Amino acid sequence: MLPVYELKISEKIDDESEVEFVSLVDAPAIQRDYLVFNEQFVEPKSGESKNEYISRCIEYQINEGKDQDQAAAICYSTWENKFNQELDIYGYKPKHFDMCPGAVETFTHLVSMNVGIDEQGMVRSAAQIADTIFRIEKEVINNNTATIQQVDEVVILVDDFKDLMNEIDKLVGMKHDVDYMDGHIIKVKSYLPTTLKFETYNDYPKEASENAKVALRWAEENGWGECGTPVGKERANQLASGESLSRDTIARMAAFERHRQNSQKELGDGCGRLMWLAWGGDAGIEWAQRKLEQIDRQKMNFQIVSEEQRIISGPIMIAGEKIYRNNDQFGEHYVVFSADTIKKIAIKFSKKKYHSKVNLMHDKPVNGVTMFESFIVDKKRGIQPMAGFEDVSDGSWFGSFYVENEEVWKGIKSGDYKGFSVEGLFDYAEEKPEMTNEEKLLQKISQLLSVTITED
Repeated sequence: MLPVYELKISEKIDDESEVEFVSLVDAPAIQRDYLVFNEQFVEPKSGESKNEYISRCIEYQINEGKDQDQAAAICYSTWENKFNQELDIYGYKPKHFDMCPGAVETFTHLVSMNVGIDEQGMVRSAAQIADTIFRIEKEVINNNTATIQQVDEVVILVDDFKDLMNEIDKLVGMKHDVDYMDGHIIKVKSYLPTTLKFETYNDYPKEASENAKVALRWAEENGWGECGTPVGKERANQLASGESLSRDTIARMAAFERHRQNSQKELGDGCGRLMWLAWGGDAGIEWAQRKLEQIDRQKMNFQIVSEEQRIISGPIMIAGEKIYRNNDQFGEHYVVFSADTIKKIAIKFSKKKYHSKVNLMHDKPVNGVTMFESFIVDKKRGIQPMAGFEDVSDGSWFGSFYVENEEVWKGIKSGDYKGFSVEGLFDYAEEKPEMTNEEKLLQKISQLLSVTITED
């Protein structure tokens, strides 16, 4: 095998290493020719869908002498430029609105209304939330797979978008139909691995159902007024009738925690108490938070990859995963391992040749169980999680073990042992308070605003 060397340049300004020219050649070393773009672009027509335009444009460009790839590059670029450059939403220029003609129409109309300064800020924030949703959708489509985290983020952002649009509509005195955003949730969810779909749960407490019934009875007698979205009303009916809920729905319930500050008002005093009960109240929201953690933890069990070869594989440590702990010094709390810490642990584990140091239930050491394979997820380097664990974060540590020990193998097959857990001595770092969903959303909006401010 030939050696591979990395070429570098110095950052020092007086160093001679640099790229001084870009040369046009007939046989580039990267084996990729540049694209020549014709100045005569085919522009999208009014009311024309993306698929209609792309099909018409590619046909035109091919007739002009372009090959298929060149034609597609020109047409997709033109479409994206039209929707992402023409729109200026009170200083914010979206980058991904080509994913949603409905959003283009909504925000074009809002900008045309010349609303007040406060309303302009709200419209701008709504556009940034929508743009984030469309960016995630693009990433999912480009990767041809979605993670649970991406679905959760899109679901929460769509709910936040609808809530914000509802407030905007109250201020401007009209109603914008934004139900098209649900289609983006459906699209992202359609890319979930099949192992993460179709599971439902109905073990929520009776009190959650009763809370939802209270909300429905009050609304029947007094009307919903301006309270709630169709999603919230649907949730109340689901809980009241005892329907099974998907993980997606449970995640939405857990995320409703962000509205707790309005939950203790009296019914009729605004919408806070009514919608809190509609989503199951304290009992429902707290159940959803526990259930979501339980569901995701269950997905972290190892798998019997080969019964004949006696191989088990699965995640050893999950980066950023909250782990419940309760001890005398700190009381009840969670601990997490960062990707960087997990990497250091894995390296030290290998350097000290601990591949055969295995025990049962953090107690009885056993022989005949050997780690022969391990890797840390790093999607940028092409190192993907195992099938069935596609939703784990970068920096998570996976391993495979060969099981020669007969008793241990019987325990694995009977379900006595279902997953991996690490054991060791760790330092506690200074506690970092976890951000609420609202704080996370504000942070994202702040980041988007900072990007917008520095561009030009």
